Amino acid sequence: MSMISTMLLSMCLLSNINRLQAQERYLLSSLPGTREQFVQSEPTVINSFIWLKATPLDEQEYKRKLQQALLVAWISKSPTVTIKLSEKLKPFAKRNSSLLLYFMTGFTRCSLQNNYSKDVLQCNLASIKTAMPVYQKSIAIKKVKEMEKLIVLN
Repeated sequence: MSMISTMLLSMCLLSNINRLQAQERYLLSSLPGTREQFVQSEPTVINSFIWLKATPLDEQEYKRKLQQALLVAWISKSPTVTIKLSEKLKPFAKRNSSLLLYFMTGFTRCSLQNNYSKDVLQCNLASIKTAMPVYQKSIAIKKVKEMEKLIVLN
């Protein structure tokens, strides 16, 4: 490997590490109490979604569990987002309960990033697309025939 290639690779790696460290500073740290605080916390919630999706299931377990608990509480109590997951997602979540959070976060993120969208179909598709990479890269996930078909179609 040439010196220039090594330098470029090092710069890319450092850039990714710095990006992840900066992202971690903006994770959800507490549950908002008012509607205004919920709205103000939406960018932080999206950062937490991104961090969870990017962090392997078997890494940073304490921080992962904390973020999961805060996000479930945030989604459950949010006055601006209402989740309506499709019944068709039940087989996936039943075999892999850890995917349920990714379905919820995908739906929520879709709603938040589309002016509080109430488009259930669009947000359910977003929830599946959010869960797919987690499903594909995790060794702890049980394979589900329906998800495998969706991945091929995607």
